[in-house]
Amino acid sequence: MRIKSAVIYCLLVFVLFGVISAQAVSSEIEDTAQKVLAGDMPVEISFWTGTGQANFPYLKAMVNAFQEAYPNISVDFSNQGPITELTAKLTQNIVSGTTPTLSNLNDPTFPEYIASEAIIDLADYFNSPMVGFSEEEKNDFFAPYLAEVISLGGEGTLYGFPTNKKTTDIFVYNKTFFDSYGWEAPATWDQVVEYSRLIFEETGKPGFSYDTSYGEAAFKTLSTQWGSPYVAGTGSIDINNQASLDALNFYRENMDLGYFTLPALMPSAGGNNSSNGFVMEECYMFVGAAAGIQYAVPNVASGHKDFEVGIAPIPQKDLENPATFMKGENYAIFSNATPEQRVAGWLLIKYLSGAEQNSEWLINTGNLPISQSMVENGDYQAFLASTTDSPLYYKASAVNAALEMMDWMRFDVAFSDAGQFAEEIGNMWKSIMIGGADVESTLLATAEQFE
Repeated sequence: MRIKSAVIYCLLVFVLFGVISAQAVSSEIEDTAQKVLAGDMPVEISFWTGTGQANFPYLKAMVNAFQEAYPNISVDFSNQGPITELTAKLTQNIVSGTTPTLSNLNDPTFPEYIASEAIIDLADYFNSPMVGFSEEEKNDFFAPYLAEVISLGGEGTLYGFPTNKKTTDIFVYNKTFFDSYGWEAPATWDQVVEYSRLIFEETGKPGFSYDTSYGEAAFKTLSTQWGSPYVAGTGSIDINNQASLDALNFYRENMDLGYFTLPALMPSAGGNNSSNGFVMEECYMFVGAAAGIQYAVPNVASGHKDFEVGIAPIPQKDLENPATFMKGENYAIFSNATPEQRVAGWLLIKYLSGAEQNSEWLINTGNLPISQSMVENGDYQAFLASTTDSPLYYKASAVNAALEMMDWMRFDVAFSDAGQFAEEIGNMWKSIMIGGADVESTLLATAEQFE
């Protein structure tokens, strides 16, 4: 009984200490926030991004507007190149203790940064009565995006926060060609196969292609739709199964028949994007990122045949169990920031998550809104209602297709080898589909690398 009582006592002390510690942290944040919000204390923060040059001015405009709203907070805002370059610079600066206050990160980076305590848990800021979000505001965010950032550190944590740089894959098709046959956008992969067969018999060309710009995207999506766990919530890899094998065979068999292709095999495409081949009618359907839809619109001046483009949600194996994956980064605040800088950095993240200030960014970049209030913004509603005579029509159509999939959007599980795993999945896909490697043995060899 003494041992049992001692254990209970220790547990009670531990729980009580945890509550007191949490209250102390929360109180410190409130005290610091009060000082920063008073406006008398100048605070300097730095914000690194990997936003492309074309979109950078829109994000810069939001950062400038934030500084007008908070005159005592100055932001050293800089573009550090593509996400790979940004991540390399951040990792180097972690070692030297010279990281920025905040930055956007891709999911595979989070486990290492969390384990090394390079970034902070934002949960207390998110829940803060003074600088956090109300319950109504929290519920306004699309659930998959919050679920993703919670998963990075587990329930009760928030090591990241959704950026306004979200996208997903969509289905793109030659609507003019489809209309001539009385076809609708396919909802299932069986329909994609049937259309591709008819296209091949009519034109001698493959009907469908899947982008490889995110090398793992096709296998991840198809194997998940076929029923593979792919990666469990714990970060354990589970691809050596019948569902994964069936998904690979599905695509490979349709390539062998001439019905499917990949960007690298189309004369005008090459590389990883199907759009260049699509506008030259070297395929008539493809799956690619919503944010890149502008490249799939034919330009007669460039020698393309003029045709209307159709956009729809990606096809499914089972309409009762749909699945697609989100893409995009999340914000993080670094541990070397002072308490004042942490509050200021959080205020910037919160500002960049607001509906009003995001309309211009979302309309011009084609990125996806992260909350219902962003969708309901008047200017954004006008954008979503764009008609075929508007230059924004295709961009709006891509967003509308993505929003249709929001309820069944999934996120990548972040784990320490996630980056390497994604790379190897991309290599496996190309090896099988382009190189002609044996499906079963190549899948097994890839799986064994991560056992």
